[in-house]
Amino acid sequence: MNELTNVGSTKMTGPYDNSIVIHNSNNLIWATVEQWCLLLRAPYFFPTELSRTASLQAALLKGGPFSATVGGNVAYRWPPIAAALDLWHRNWMVAVSQNKHTAMPTNLRAESEAFAKGISKLKAWGYELQERELQAALNIQTKQSPASNARSMDVSQAMKAIESLAQATQVVLLHHEAEIHLNKIQIEEIRRDLPIHRPPDEFISIKQRCFEQALSPETIVKGRMNLSQACGQYMNKMNMLKGRKIQERLDGSAMVSDVGTWRRSDIDSAIATLMNDMNKEI
Repeated sequence: MNELTNVGSTKMTGPYDNSIVIHNSNNLIWATVEQWCLLLRAPYFFPTELSRTASLQAALLKGGPFSATVGGNVAYRWPPIAAALDLWHRNWMVAVSQNKHTAMPTNLRAESEAFAKGISKLKAWGYELQERELQAALNIQTKQSPASNARSMDVSQAMKAIESLAQATQVVLLHHEAEIHLNKIQIEEIRRDLPIHRPPDEFISIKQRCFEQALSPETIVKGRMNLSQACGQYMNKMNMLKGRKIQERLDGSAMVSDVGTWRRSDIDSAIATLMNDMNKEI
């Protein structure tokens, strides 16, 4: 990895109007992972993620260099940072579509959701940054080369072509972002329809909640008690709020019986406690 030459300092304003001093070399913007994360207001976990993926993305991109060292620290241009953001966002959307994000620690999930919502803003800022880099590089080339009228025309046409390409790219990206937004809405609708995500304060029977969680209420969890019986005993012991009784048909019988109802959230708490105790005994 080469050391940058002709390095200067540039004050850069990020997508959230926060400013820091980063590196400038030959009119290209360079920053360390820590500096990029400050500009992007990335969540606490992202510096580690970005350090891991930015180096790989810089090596894969063509037309570089996209990584270099500045005073012994690794610095990157925007393209590998943008590629790393895309990779993280794709992985996050896959996790959401497969409902895996619900198992994340609360803080990690909350910050991931907030960061994912701001991805469009970060990308738009990054594309503007790239356009400024290209225009600055072309301006320097024009000033340094005593050009003929034909040469000046070529440079002018190249700049117009770049601007046209940027506009076309922006349209495609806006369409892509709209599709992602629509997919997120559809995923949320699917999640709301899943039995496991039904209203937590609704009163239902223990057996119904077991079925919603794909659990058998007849599973033996404590002594000779099955999951349904043990949950009822646990919630009575904890003085959890009861609802009105409802009638359920007994398994394998035409008879019906009155059964108690409890809030989904309380049943979930009882199931989690009992299953955890059972796993410890095993």
